Amino acid sequence: MASVFDEQKIGHALEIFDDFISGSGSGWAIPGWADAASKVIIDSLQAFEEKLQAHHGQADEREYEVGIAIYAICELQSFFMGDTSDVANRKAARVYRDFLAAKIKELRQMEQDVDG
Repeated sequence: MASVFDEQKIGHALEIFDDFISGSGSGWAIPGWADAASKVIIDSLQAFEEKLQAHHGQADEREYEVGIAIYAICELQSFFMGDTSDVANRKAARVYRDFLAAKIKELRQMEQDVDG
């Protein structure tokens, strides 16, 4: 089964986040790119959540793992858009971004296990 995580698109989205957080590069210079990149990751996470529900029916621990990744990306998206967010500053944004990258890697592995 095809992966819901497009490595190229997600890698590019994470690079845009890096640009935005560091205040340089195209992710910073082009308005709306960080928001669009956030949506790419949100869509992938939601698709994986749906895949888990289709395979397992009831919510389980795996869906919790997806939920905390969705929380992290939504908070980053709010930060990027200048909205109220639990992300207080650029240093905290880097922590959220790094957590998200690690969590997506973990979820990719989980997806391979689900696909068996």
